[in-house]
Amino acid sequence: MADVSGTITLGGKPLAGAEVHFLSGDFEGYGRTNDEGRYSLVRGAPVGECSVYITKASDVAPGEGVDTSIDGMDKEQIEAMAVGAEGEGAKPLLPPEFSDPAQSKLSFDVPSGGAEDADFKL
Repeated sequence: MADVSGTITLGGKPLAGAEVHFLSGDFEGYGRTNDEGRYSLVRGAPVGECSVYITKASDVAPGEGVDTSIDGMDKEQIEAMAVGAEGEGAKPLLPPEFSDPAQSKLSFDVPSGGAEDADFKL
């Protein structure tokens, strides 16, 4: 195991609040980016090639863009139907080639001494 940290940017800007996952065999390292896009994996990652995926839900207000004119339902019921799997009104921000563990094209070769430059520019 080795310590891993880095920065995630999207369109050249820091990506805050993203979840970063390093996969190798049965192990999954996890970290979350801060306001500057920096992350550090909580338990590190195995030395060697790791698959990486990054998830981030967009900040959408509950009910935003929801048709509130369904007969027999109040606004709260309609908003509850609009809640996605990633949270209240959230929509995935990143495409599957970055965010889906089965489709991600991201990887990182973790050196035995760890890495502070596991950066991903999306």
